[in-house]
Amino acid sequence: MSLLRRFWAPVIILVMVAIHAAVIGYVRSRVNRLSNLQSNAVEIGNLRFQNINEAGYTYQMQLHAVVDPNHHFRGEQLLTQSRMEIIEATEQMLRQVDATWLADPSQNEIREQLMNVVLTHLDEPVVQRVLITDWLRVPVGTTPPPVL
Repeated sequence: MSLLRRFWAPVIILVMVAIHAAVIGYVRSRVNRLSNLQSNAVEIGNLRFQNINEAGYTYQMQLHAVVDPNHHFRGEQLLTQSRMEIIEATEQMLRQVDATWLADPSQNEIREQLMNVVLTHLDEPVVQRVLITDWLRVPVGTTPPPVL
């Protein structure tokens, strides 16, 4: 009993330090796990094209594909291998589409057609959908910003 009276304060301090170390270790492991998350979106490329129905405007956009998270590496690999073929077929398709599709703010028809182009160039259906970002419509007489 005298041993308990004598060392109760150091034992409590050691228990508190151990609990504190466990909490800090848990928080650090969670932060480390969150910092290593990957996006499911894979950039296909930057496109610049001029539609034959709207000769006065040049369009620019970035095209991304959302791949299946279970096959992220394989999807990224397939998209990298056929990136140039996808870009070429996409630009050809976009040059000839109906001008009303280009004016549609939701871009549903264009997304459908782009998804078809992407899937025709892949061996496996690893792409879930396509994303269009940085959509820009510039009059031909002006200089569009550089494609990055």
